[in-house]
Amino acid sequence: MNVRHNPNARCARTRRPAIRRSPTCRAVARRAAPAAALLRLLAVVVVMLLCSAGCAVIPSSGVVGKSDPVAGRNNPVNIDFRQNAPVQGASPTSIIEGFIAAGTGVSDDFQVARQYLDHTIAGTWKADARTLVYKDSFKVVSIGSDIDPGNGPKSSAGSDFKIDFDLQSLVDANGILTPSDPGAVQTVKFSLVKEDGEWRISSVPDGIMLQSANFATLYSPYSLYFYDPTFAYAVPDIRWLAGKATTRATSIVRAMLNGPAPYLKGAVASAFPDGIKLVRDSVPINNGVAQLDLTAQPLLDATVKARQQMQAQLLLTLQRNLNTVTSVTLRADTREIDLGPQESGQPALVVNNQVPHTQVAIAKNELVHFDSGQISPIAGLASMAKHGPSHPAQSYTKPLYAFLNADHSQAFSVAPGQAEVPGATGVNLTPPSFSPQDWIWTAAGDGGGQIIAFHPDVSKPGQPPAAVVLSVQWLVGRTVTDFRVSRDGSRALIISTLNGVSSVQLAGILRTGDVPKDLTVPITVVSSVNPGLGVWISETSMAVMRPSSTGPVVVEILDLKSDPQQLAPLEGMRWLSAGNSWLDLYAQTDKDIYSRLGNGWVVQAKDVTDASFAG
Repeated sequence: MNVRHNPNARCARTRRPAIRRSPTCRAVARRAAPAAALLRLLAVVVVMLLCSAGCAVIPSSGVVGKSDPVAGRNNPVNIDFRQNAPVQGASPTSIIEGFIAAGTGVSDDFQVARQYLDHTIAGTWKADARTLVYKDSFKVVSIGSDIDPGNGPKSSAGSDFKIDFDLQSLVDANGILTPSDPGAVQTVKFSLVKEDGEWRISSVPDGIMLQSANFATLYSPYSLYFYDPTFAYAVPDIRWLAGKATTRATSIVRAMLNGPAPYLKGAVASAFPDGIKLVRDSVPINNGVAQLDLTAQPLLDATVKARQQMQAQLLLTLQRNLNTVTSVTLRADTREIDLGPQESGQPALVVNNQVPHTQVAIAKNELVHFDSGQISPIAGLASMAKHGPSHPAQSYTKPLYAFLNADHSQAFSVAPGQAEVPGATGVNLTPPSFSPQDWIWTAAGDGGGQIIAFHPDVSKPGQPPAAVVLSVQWLVGRTVTDFRVSRDGSRALIISTLNGVSSVQLAGILRTGDVPKDLTVPITVVSSVNPGLGVWISETSMAVMRPSSTGPVVVEILDLKSDPQQLAPLEGMRWLSAGNSWLDLYAQTDKDIYSRLGNGWVVQAKDVTDASFAG
């Protein structure tokens, strides 16, 4: 299977202008040289002292933009944290604190952390079961009747303690990160006993606890790729994984073989059958070739085409996350398998689907094209002025459009040379959104949890489109203000409010054949601007904002791999559109469209509104 990679936008490098110093400045520089040398020497000494104190070696690279509660990092080097073993005579508090601090020992299977455990659990405690990410500090509290957390009781009888963490997020065994609700507290209980005269932990939940800064250093986000149901589009599934560079490929493959995250189950497909596993817990990479020894029978039972799809899924996932993989070989246990010839003329797998640069917009009460600040009529399209059209949308590949009427009670589709066709009715419908398969989606804003999708057939002008109404239970009681289908067609961005508080959520789209039937239970994406509108920017990033016709409005970039990033505010922003990067954003006021310029906004067109890229 061919894989088409869309080029990522690269930031241009700016050359720093040469600075010519005056004679006075040169004289000052000469006099300052000895002092500068002394400062450099002091800086070196400080760094050496910090390193000897046990600080981690933290890389300076990072990813811009996200809604996860921790900063995303893609750590290219091994992280070297030093863990301290328990000391003789340590108190229960010191033992618990030392155990938690030793949770940074990802590179050696937490050998130091296990020294804090008694012999009954040291070998069975599963460090990778989960990771609790907490904020700030914590305090060890006794929940026993005769215990002093500092020194413990005089007897060797078991004693119980607890810690209440200000929880930031939780990562499960498959690397799926779930942000916590604001103010969430997680209690972890410990039991201690005396073993050979020293306090040791006899009971503690599986998993580790990491302060947020350590988590951001030790863990990195990775995109596992699955297929959409048509096997035409790649769908990313973000996981947070830790470990040495030498084990990174193994962690990625193991997580992928375990299947998609719960919110994507049923919405995406994997080429790998259920139950297939790595025969050995290692994915060696030699001269760019990643070698996988997989469970023999499922691999041998698969068709040649299915094996090719497995190879393509693996290759895409490893190449997009690691710079050391050029090809993948699959083996049934240790036996080479036939992958067959590559099929000629097979459509390329679309990765990070790109949108055309032309937008559809409203000018003088008509649908128009908008491109590079220029407005032009849509050839062959009849006048829609009688509907008072607003919030138009357009297909990715066809001259097919959709729009709402003036009071947002109807959504229409229309094509050049054809009359408009109503596709959905409801109260306060959200702006229509196209999937790549030309299903047009909108949500009713009345709190009933109804999502409508309709599919016009341009080959049958005037006929009502196929339509479905989804009753989404987890949306009942919430007011949906925006619903946007992802550019791979398998996910939906939903913004809704309850009691004035907004939630940004992602759900998978379930289908029967090619007909939508439901949404999965969503994940929540953290935003700080209480948004009402949002648009997709890429396969993992979105832009959201809260419209206002009077006050300043801030656009927030949310990315599944990094922290949120806020852009400069714009007065009276009420609409937003996005091309293929956050640099390709358009903000809109009542009558003007603005584009990005540096860190601000500049007017690009007047008397045009509601511009939208495909989707």
